[in-house]
Amino acid sequence: MMVNRKTRNINRDLVQLQAGERYLVGLPLNAIQPQRLERVGFGAHPANGTRVLPPATGGAASRRNANGFDIIHRDRPMETRYRQISWTWTEHHGRDTVEKTEVKDVPYMRYPRTSIPPYAVELQIQMRPDGTSFVVGGPFIAGTELDAVATNTANVFCEQFGGYEILTEALAGWVAAPVRRVNWELLPPGRNPWLSAKPALDRIVSSAPAGNRGVITARFAAIGAHTPEFVAVGAAGFDGYAVFGFPREGFCLLESRHVNNATYVLSDTSWERVSQLSKAEIISAGAHRQRIIHTRNWFDELELLFAGPARRAA
Repeated sequence: MMVNRKTRNINRDLVQLQAGERYLVGLPLNAIQPQRLERVGFGAHPANGTRVLPPATGGAASRRNANGFDIIHRDRPMETRYRQISWTWTEHHGRDTVEKTEVKDVPYMRYPRTSIPPYAVELQIQMRPDGTSFVVGGPFIAGTELDAVATNTANVFCEQFGGYEILTEALAGWVAAPVRRVNWELLPPGRNPWLSAKPALDRIVSSAPAGNRGVITARFAAIGAHTPEFVAVGAAGFDGYAVFGFPREGFCLLESRHVNNATYVLSDTSWERVSQLSKAEIISAGAHRQRIIHTRNWFDELELLFAGPARRAA
């Protein structure tokens, strides 16, 4: 039975399950409007096995799943934090004027926060032996305690598709299909991947808040100055992200339009493997070898990354 309302506790819909029983949250493919499938990133006619991270647009549950969230501790004293801005000024040199731009860290006060990483639950197309296809998330395990991830996933279905169903062992005989993630668009490399990627990166910049665009442009330019061998931009839940590949250097860089986050240094240089990583895998300590935090030292740390072991040790 389809549930067409959000829930605060998925356990209310699991009365037919025993503790420890596995279940999925999902919907039959034919119950979802094609335009909703396209908006999520599947396309109107997704193939069996297609897997995608839903976009952050749609509501709070989708944002938590794709981007994570902060718990604000208003019962604690405020603390000083820094926000990066792009600052432009004019200098007078005799009769000439010179315009200069620099990225600055601006202090501000805020309550302490605990950052919760994204749940990063991907939705997948699965098919039963009778040919019926479903969009599903999971599996999850029924229990007595609140399952925040399963509850949020149910609410993602409500936001993206208008409702959800609890699917149990009746669907255990699905036809297995290889995972084929469609979270990324590899831009045409051409002779200069950086130049061919410029329009797509400009779209990422223009979608950010106006006050952040100068900082994001400066970061993209600093990475592009090292001539990446390939560039890809994110779709669906990876919207606003870009991957820059440097196989000769032995790493890829994952950067986003978020200015107070971090740049992820991925040790894997194969685009085929990087494109199949889930967001949860990327942000886990096992998938990246380094995080370059977005602070005033970001540009220096980026240059050290490209300097090589010998220069870094000097």
